[in-house]
Amino acid sequence: MKGPRAVLDGIPGFGNAIIESRLDGGLASRSYRVGCNGEWFVLRIDTPEAARLGLNRTAEHAVIRAVAGAGLGPGAVYCEPEAGVLLRPFIPGRPWTRDDLLQAKNLARLADRLRGLHDIPFAGSRFDPMAAAARYAEQLGSDQARAHLQRLRNIHASLERVEPVLCHNDLVCQNILEAGGPVLIDWEFAAPGDSLFDLAVVVQHHDLGSDLAGIFLQAYFGRPPTAGERARFSAQCALYRELLDLWNLRLRDL
Repeated sequence: MKGPRAVLDGIPGFGNAIIESRLDGGLASRSYRVGCNGEWFVLRIDTPEAARLGLNRTAEHAVIRAVAGAGLGPGAVYCEPEAGVLLRPFIPGRPWTRDDLLQAKNLARLADRLRGLHDIPFAGSRFDPMAAAARYAEQLGSDQARAHLQRLRNIHASLERVEPVLCHNDLVCQNILEAGGPVLIDWEFAAPGDSLFDLAVVVQHHDLGSDLAGIFLQAYFGRPPTAGERARFSAQCALYRELLDLWNLRLRDL
């Protein structure tokens, strides 16, 4: 794995870039705030964990292009998927916290942003939560992990099949920036899937409760959800809970 200086030296026009700071990030990559010619950028370099997670950087780059084309986020300045390198503009703004999600007005703003995302035409491989779950369970190799995987299979088998739309699939609050409006970042899990999985991640990951979940659903649909939509949302919430439990087991195993 190359260091940030060596990576920048290999990007045309960035040989004189300065590395200001290391940014908070996950296990799959290391990110840096870098400056070049009076502008700021984020340089992301994959760690070996990206391959273990099965991340598809080529597919991610296609999503970034689609999102940028729709005016919902910045495009990539430089991308080398095989080397696990991404350079994008730095977005000034603060990450949301759970407190932001406790406000109905913010849930309405986020719902509006998600409707825009879900309307982007995009043809790509469908999001497969079961492939990720099976990978985590195999890496853990424990009875507890296999039990989570079986529950996930049962839930997944019961899900209603719907027309897939482009989803973020990892809408934890750290991936939502307040920058004159909610801006979504970190598209590494993005792929076509069930729109209500995005809403389920927001509600379940941040433990928003049934009242806020109802407000969020109504803001997303622009009307009270139907019984079928509520049932589909509940099933996606159950799916995400099991995925999150399995992921947390994997984190503890590292």
